[in-house]
Amino acid sequence: MKASKIASIVYYVLLILSVVVFVLFFCVGFGNQESLPSGLYKSPQFTDLLMYWMYALAAICGVCTVVGAVGAKGGKVDSNMPTWGKVLAKVGLWLFIPVLVVAWFIGDASPLMTGTGLYEDAFWLQLTDAIIYTVYALLGVTAVALIASLTGIFKK
Repeated sequence: MKASKIASIVYYVLLILSVVVFVLFFCVGFGNQESLPSGLYKSPQFTDLLMYWMYALAAICGVCTVVGAVGAKGGKVDSNMPTWGKVLAKVGLWLFIPVLVVAWFIGDASPLMTGTGLYEDAFWLQLTDAIIYTVYALLGVTAVALIASLTGIFKK
């Protein structure tokens, strides 16, 4: 079986599972809310399932990224690729670390009110902000690269 066929099957399986989890969260669990220990807030019944599914998708994405980077001959790019493509492939790989460092210093570590009380662990609050800002920044770079590619700016 070709790799593209396997990737397509895995994609559709993950998509179907995601739809099932979202339907459970939004349609089944929304009417049957359970109280949190503090009693002040209520969460839908399948909130835990949704959170675990998001963690699983993030882990799958991380593993695929690492495997893809290692499988691409240690970051080496195809010799048939034009020069600008080689540069962009390496920039995309090495852009993550400086963006994460800058996002760490931008992140806010002030305490946050949650459903169970005040959360004051400054390290995890700042790390969460840094990861969210990194995702936003790299998503923006990806969108710009996609638009540039679709418009044909980088054609030979």
